[in-house]
Order: sequence, then structure tokens, then C-alpha cells
Amino acid sequence: MLCYNDRAFYFSIMSKNYGVVGNPLKNNLSPILMNAALRHMKIDVDFKKYELDLQDSESLANFCYETDLNEIGGFAVASPFREDIGAYMDHYDPLARIISTYNTVINEDSKLIGYNTESIGALQALQEKTHIPGKRVLVIGAGAVGRGLAYSLKEFGAEVFVLDLDAAKAEALAKEYEINAIEHKDVEQEQFDIIINATPCGSFPKKSESPLSQDLIPSHSVVMDLVLNPIRTKLIDEAEEVGAQVISGERTFLFSTLRQFELFFGQECPLEVMEEALYEALEKQA
Repeated sequence: MLCYNDRAFYFSIMSKNYGVVGNPLKNNLSPILMNAALRHMKIDVDFKKYELDLQDSESLANFCYETDLNEIGGFAVASPFREDIGAYMDHYDPLARIISTYNTVINEDSKLIGYNTESIGALQALQEKTHIPGKRVLVIGAGAVGRGLAYSLKEFGAEVFVLDLDAAKAEALAKEYEINAIEHKDVEQEQFDIIINATPCGSFPKKSESPLSQDLIPSHSVVMDLVLNPIRTKLIDEAEEVGAQVISGERTFLFSTLRQFELFFGQECPLEVMEEALYEALEKQA
């Protein structure tokens, strides 16, 4: 990793712009966490929001092609661009390339390099509660987020099962990664150690929904929901009721953003500073 004490690297950061790209970005918390850490580290950079026009089919391409013109050193990628942006990358982090979804882009010597930090963030959040190797893990959702988690968990030594409303999609992912596809009717007999919701189910405005009925949640399990709004999803509440350990979506977001900071600015990020900024922001949104 580049060293922050390198004067050339320091001044290259100071002369660049950084931010998050997506739409909508009104409630995106990345700038709040990043700017809190930047102020603490006395790095004179303002992490901005770049909300692109969804009606303009060229907006994403133009943004990527004009990063040098706009002196952009790097940016986070939010919905709905995390898959499409791969077409504009010059190089890829191996994990991001395998799962074909990108939430972080670095502009290095006029070359755009795509990364994915969400899977790393989810694994770090899981490790706060449990060991992963050897555990039987159910990943709910075979979309972009689920793909990243399924691959990373397998590489970490877990026995991974994937469940999706589209059974064919789950089967295809299972075949690609040499993991297991499972149907809803078979979940109860498997008694999973870890259950992860990698779908939008239960997010605002459909907060009363859950991707899994309460009777399918073992009391010994760890249940993680990646939904960030609301933090207290129906899945989290019902998992707690049966005695399971729970991990809500802000923990994955926190660790994912930490890794982004390190990629952008070349220095270890202060966890406590970002953590405080995150929970203050969530309290204001509540």
C-alpha cells in the first residue's frame, strides 16, 4: 500500500477530487463517513456526491471518460451503476472481476481500476460474531451482492448454499462457483450456522417483509442482513426473538467504507471515527 508520508503521494491526493457516484444519493452515507475520517486525519479533501442523470444513457460513460478532466482520483459506486461501470474499467481487482460488480474505482495514472469492498466488509462484520471456516452458510440472493458473498465465503472455507426466488439463477451461480443451490422447502432441514440476506427484501418502503420465515431460523445461528434502511429489519427482529445472534447492515457498510478509504488515501482509516459518524448519521435518519 502506498505510504501517506510520501510527499508526492500526499500532494497527489490533495490535488484530486473524490466522491460517490450513483442515483439517488440523498440518503447515501459515504460522504459523512469519509469526511469525518478525512477531517480527523487532517487530509484537506472534500468527499462529494456525483448524482448522475438516469435519463441520460451516456452519463456514466461521460463521467468515467472525464475523470482526468475533472481531476477525480477515485470514487465509490452506488446503485444502479455497480455492474454497468465495469465496461469502463482499464483494470480490475481479481475479486471484482470474478463477481463482475464494482463499488470502488481508483484513477491511477489515467487508468481506472475497479474494486469490490463489500464482500470484505461483510466478512469483517461476520468475524465480529463468529468464525467462518467450516460453517454452513445460507446466502439469500443470487444477484450481484450475493455473488460476491458466495464466492468470498467459499474462499474463506465455508460450506455455501444459495437461495433465490429465481431457482434457475441460484442453480447457475452454484454451478459457476461449485457451491450448493437450495430451495426454500429444504432450508429447515439444513440447520444453517450463518444466514445472510443479500437481497433488498425488508428494505424501505417494504419494511414488513422478510426473505425467510421465522420458523426457518435456528436459535444457534448468526443472522446477517445487508439492508441498511431500516437497520432493524423484520429478519433481524425475528432472528433475535428466537435467540439467534444478529448483524445489521451498517456493520458491513462500515467495514466496506473503511477499505475504500484505505484504497483512496493510502492509509489505515480510524475505525472509531467512522463508527461514531455512522451511528450519529443513522440516529438523525431514524
